[in-house]
Parts: sequence; C-alpha cells; structure tokens
Amino acid sequence: MNINRSVVLVTSAGSQLGSTMACHFASLGATVVLCDKETPQLSETYQLCSDISKDIYQFSIPDHSMNSIQALFDFIDHQVQRSPDVLINAITVQAMPSIFDQSASDVFTQRLSFMAATLFTFGQATAERMREEKKNGVIVNVISHNDYQDLSGLDNATSMVAGFTQSWAKQLTPFNIRVGGVVPAVEHDSMHWAEIQDELIRNTEYIVSNDYFSGRVMAA
Repeated sequence: MNINRSVVLVTSAGSQLGSTMACHFASLGATVVLCDKETPQLSETYQLCSDISKDIYQFSIPDHSMNSIQALFDFIDHQVQRSPDVLINAITVQAMPSIFDQSASDVFTQRLSFMAATLFTFGQATAERMREEKKNGVIVNVISHNDYQDLSGLDNATSMVAGFTQSWAKQLTPFNIRVGGVVPAVEHDSMHWAEIQDELIRNTEYIVSNDYFSGRVMAA
C-alpha cells in the first residue's frame, strides 16, 4: 500500500501512542484522521500533526458505541470525501490488579472489557466499510503501556490482540483486507520508552506498506 495516498484513521489519538503514530503517518504524506474523546491531548496531537501536514482532521467521540463510530465515519465522508484505507487501532494498556487482590475483580473485568470493546468496535465498523467499498484496506491493532515499570496487564492485552488479529485476518482475507498486530515485547522492559516507541512505529509502518503481511503479530 502506498501510504502517501492513503487515509489513515488513528484511534486514541490523544494518547502518547496515538499521537506518535499520527505524527509519523502525517510525515509520510498520509491524510490522517484523529479520533479520541474530547481532551486537551487530542487538540495537542492535532496541532502537532498540522505542523507537519495540512491533510489532518480531528473528531471527538463521547464513547465507543456504534452510533458514535458511525458519526465519525459520516464526518470522514463529509470532510475527507474518502473512507479510511488504514485503521491504526491504538490502545494503551492499564496496569492490572494482582490475582491475590480480593477486592479488585471488578477493576480487572472493567479494564479488560474496555480494551476488548474498543478494539472490536473500531475494527468491526472499519472492516464493514472497507468490505462494502471493496477496498484493499489494512487494520493494525497496536498496544502500548504507560508505565514500563509495571507491565501487569500486558500479557492479557497481547493475547487479546493476537486473538483478534488472527481471527479477523481469516474472516477478512477473502475481501482483501489485511490485519496485523504490534505489541511491546515484555522481555525488553528495561529499554527506554523512546526505543520501544520507535519499534512500535516502524513495525506498524512495515505492516501497512507490506501487501503480503496479514494475520500475524510483531513484537517490538
């Protein structure tokens, strides 16, 4: 895929992961659509990307319901006049409570459910639009962690991304829609965040640009 001719939708664009992904793809010449809840961080990402390219759009959503995501796609249709070719399905993993913490089961369930729902709803809506338009699209599920001193939760998120990536690829390959995943490698927890971030970006770009990559997860 030619990135500089693509429309790239970046979710969680106000997060550190989403912001760096958005700026990188803007620097490659893509038209970038930023999506997140309305926060100062989303506005900051928009300004950073706008300093790189004029083809930047932002849309804030109140939640991750299908109605909100449909409003996002209506916005893209009206403003960009082209639907996304690439979905960067970005999510930041939160630390998970210990299995011995008797009072934390609700927290664990809520955080895991939020990750799954966020990845799935954006992936489902984008895949459906790509299929309807017979578009050779790409979906990349990317996860990061805010606190590399506490990697609890990363194993759960990695397994989730692997499962979604592999199952979606099987379902979407007949429609020429590729799916990939990028996760931080746990054994590299001593690395500086900037190095991990660079690897996440490089691997994501590789998946998008490599027309033969699908159904696999790369570890950064």
